[in-house]
Amino acid sequence: MDRRLALKALAALAGLPLAAPARVTEATVPLTIRVNIAGPHILSFLPIEIIPVLGIDRALGAQLAIRYLPSGVQSLEDVLAGNAHFAGVAFPVLPTFAAQGKRVRAVAKLSSGTPPYAVLVRNDLAGRIRDLRDLRGRSIGIPMGSATTRTYLQTLMELWLESYGVKAREVRWVPTNMNYDGMFGALAGGAVDAVFCEEPLSGSLARKRLGTQLASLADPKNPARIVGRQHLRAVIASTAEVLDASPRRAEVMVDMVRRALRWVRSTPPGEVVSRLGISDAQVAEDIIDAMTRLPDMYSADGLFLASEIESTRQFLQASGNPVPTGMDLRSLIVSPRASRRS
Repeated sequence: MDRRLALKALAALAGLPLAAPARVTEATVPLTIRVNIAGPHILSFLPIEIIPVLGIDRALGAQLAIRYLPSGVQSLEDVLAGNAHFAGVAFPVLPTFAAQGKRVRAVAKLSSGTPPYAVLVRNDLAGRIRDLRDLRGRSIGIPMGSATTRTYLQTLMELWLESYGVKAREVRWVPTNMNYDGMFGALAGGAVDAVFCEEPLSGSLARKRLGTQLASLADPKNPARIVGRQHLRAVIASTAEVLDASPRRAEVMVDMVRRALRWVRSTPPGEVVSRLGISDAQVAEDIIDAMTRLPDMYSADGLFLASEIESTRQFLQASGNPVPTGMDLRSLIVSPRASRRS
């Protein structure tokens, strides 16, 4: 009797549909996204650093891998070499890449407002260098690009010097990494007479008495008249090849940036810096101070404004690096479709 019941049970089971094996799909595997930025803890790119800290990437089914390189130009060149998907870079360098036949594209904006950059001179020279005109014949530490592409900072500094009657060829440019260690080493070792760097590096270096601030673009009393002052600055860029190969990767990257920007702009600077876990308490305070003084330095939504694009054209024209004939700056910008989760 037991044997007949067992056979009937087996027959019943045989008639049931087999359970389908679990499928591994694109949606279930974290999407790896590699991004290069200068840093760590460069003010322009803090929203990128906060993404994995808050788990924004994981919430969107991705895994963001951040690598630090000396400059935005090198970060983008590394993308062109196939080693990363995106780079944090200054928008004004993109036309130069495009003129060389590189299909570079900006997908999201990080910054807004006045450029938060300053010139610091070595303390022992502060009595002799009192004005940007006094930098003629001096050495300036600055992140350098490559043989074919100037960095944004060099372009900006050249334009600033030009407004004081100092030509680029009248100073000596010294390659310096765009981070605290790079600027610290250049000043402390006496390798340069001055450095051009971003907040909060300038504040940190001045506080540690490694340099004296000579001038700041963020100072409302700054007399420099830079054409195209509201130009586009820090953006996330890639190549048309990367974007075409994986539209979803581009969409997720933009979604992450937008979420991070919204969070940073709606969160007290102290909490933002606390989440980043910066070990040097004084450096952390310098970042908090800069973010407090410049509350609108980050874009609200990562979108590009027509007024900024026109200001960028004016900036490039004034810097002696005009947009190539026939090139529309808008062609260097793409807007990946934002997911419904953004």
